[in-house]
Amino acid sequence: MTSPNAVMQPVHVLGRGFFSPGYANLAAFRAGQPDDGAARPAVDFVPSRNKRGCSILTLAAAEVAQQACTEAGVSASEPALVFGSCHGEMEIAVAQMEMFQEDKGLLSPARFKNSVHNTGAGMFSIAVENRGYATAIAAGHDTVALSLLEAMLLMRHDRYEYALVALADERLPAPLTACSEHEALGVALLLGREPHPTRGSLGTLGMPTRGSLAQEAPFATDALFGQNPVAPLLHIIDALERGEPCDVPLSLPGGEPWCARVEPRA
Repeated sequence: MTSPNAVMQPVHVLGRGFFSPGYANLAAFRAGQPDDGAARPAVDFVPSRNKRGCSILTLAAAEVAQQACTEAGVSASEPALVFGSCHGEMEIAVAQMEMFQEDKGLLSPARFKNSVHNTGAGMFSIAVENRGYATAIAAGHDTVALSLLEAMLLMRHDRYEYALVALADERLPAPLTACSEHEALGVALLLGREPHPTRGSLGTLGMPTRGSLAQEAPFATDALFGQNPVAPLLHIIDALERGEPCDVPLSLPGGEPWCARVEPRA
C-alpha cells in the first residue's frame, strides 16, 4: 500500500519551453529583443499540412512542448503528455460564430476540426510518434495547478519516468478582449521522477497544494503576462532562475489558492 507521504514527493524540472509573439523561445525573451519574424511559432517538426488552420494557441503549445524536451535531452516520444488551456480555442470559436452570420452560415470544416481542446496534444503526439498517455486539461484559472497535479500523479501511480506539461492561452479576440487583457503565452515544463542521467536537474517542484500564500515579491514577467492564466507556469521558471527556495502561487485571482514549493538546483 502506498503511503500518503510518498505521493507528495517532489519531481525534477528537466526542461523548459516558452513562446510569445515576438519571442521564439525563453532565451530570446530573457534577452529582451523582440523579433518581428517570430509572430507565430515555427513548429518546424510538424508537417505543413497538419498545421493548416491551427490557431496560435495550438501551435504555441506544440512548440513549447518540443523545446522543453529538447532542453531536457529527452525524446518527445517518451513522456506522458498533459496539455492545457484556460480559455481554449477562442480565436477559432469567434471566427466560427462570425461565419454563422455571413453568406450561407456555413462553417469551415478545416477550422472546426481544430477547435477542440485536445488539438495541440493530438497534433504533437502524432508528429513525435508519442503513443503513450495524452490528455488536455481545462480548469479555468486553476489550469496550471491541476495540470501539474495530473502530471505528478501520472509519474507516481502510472510509473511514467517523465511527464510533459504544455500550456497555452492566446490573446482573447474581440469582443472578449476586455474579459482578460493579456498577451498570448505558451509555457512548458518537462518533469522527471529523477534527474537526467547526464544533464541533471534545474531543481525540484513540490506537489500543488491549496492554501493561502503571501507572495514575497512580484515576478518580473507579471508586467506582460500577469493576466494570462498560463503565467504561473512561467513563475516556476522565474523561481528556478532566482536560485532561492520559495513557494510559488499557481492560480490567478478567481481560482483556488494553489501553490507549490520550488527548490532550485544548488
